[in-house]
Amino acid sequence: MIPIQNIYYLLCYAWNRLEERDLIEVSTDESPDLVNLLARILLNGSKTLIKRGLEQQYLSQTETYQGVKGKLDVSQSFKKNLFIKGLAICEYDELSSDILANQILKTTLINLYRTEGLDAKLRHEIKAVLWRMNEISEIRISEEFFRRIEIQQHNILYSFLLNISELVHFNLLPNQIEGHYAFRDFVQDERQMARVFEEFIRNFYKIEVPEAKVYREDLHWKMAGENTQFLPKMQTDISIKMNGKKLIIDAKYYTQTLQQYYNSEKIHSPHLYQLFAYLKNQEDERAEGILIYPTTEKSLRLSYTHEGHTIRVETLNLNQDWQGIKSDLLRIIK
Repeated sequence: MIPIQNIYYLLCYAWNRLEERDLIEVSTDESPDLVNLLARILLNGSKTLIKRGLEQQYLSQTETYQGVKGKLDVSQSFKKNLFIKGLAICEYDELSSDILANQILKTTLINLYRTEGLDAKLRHEIKAVLWRMNEISEIRISEEFFRRIEIQQHNILYSFLLNISELVHFNLLPNQIEGHYAFRDFVQDERQMARVFEEFIRNFYKIEVPEAKVYREDLHWKMAGENTQFLPKMQTDISIKMNGKKLIIDAKYYTQTLQQYYNSEKIHSPHLYQLFAYLKNQEDERAEGILIYPTTEKSLRLSYTHEGHTIRVETLNLNQDWQGIKSDLLRIIK
């Protein structure tokens, strides 16, 4: 089992949000599981935003107004015979906090409030914050909304909280009671966690090893032929150049590190084939390949050599204190 605190760190690195991690205090005593962790982060972050002042934008308003305000809609005002009453239909821009980013945050808090397993004290705190967001509309969140949001660059906390909101959105499942939800443990979802784990490893090395060049690399097949457009794309998870050497890392998130083959444990063969293809089709003859798997129990450190390339298989124990995880990741690339 991965400790809650470590899941929080993984997400902060994966989203490149280390500054926001330090802005929001999250106690593992208050957050015994994922739904309470994410709710606590979103709640504490929303409190900070409210204290600073919620993001606002100018929104277009149209209303019947006594006098004239903004742009006068003469045609509609005549049709409704408003002028003789001293009224007019006017269009104007008004600064408002009822914008998409705030609507998503509020709706996510409402959905968490209605989620089973949420701590009663936390639910009470959410209710108090929602009261302070009474001018914000509740909406029906869809995936595309997260792509449409524009946040000022200086307001990094918003981006972090919207990352949390998106994660919650994808993992809330309708309950038997209408309008209520159950939270899916995304850590058990290999597809979701594969992306988080890969981005965590890449951003960890970018941040913690600043002297290294850390990047995703597009490789080109060393094959001759007229129809190369049919060859599949090759892109590394993580390429690292440092101290005169090159590493190609594939980060693989599997709940079972090894596969079973006739009652014996074996490395996942497609992963070895893929990594070896990367090594054969890149330019550096001294490049080394590394497969990194997460584990909470059994640790592995394997090394093989083929055609001048070293391939290593390493496990990263996520069921240890954070300093241990950091030390292991730094050891792997030394």
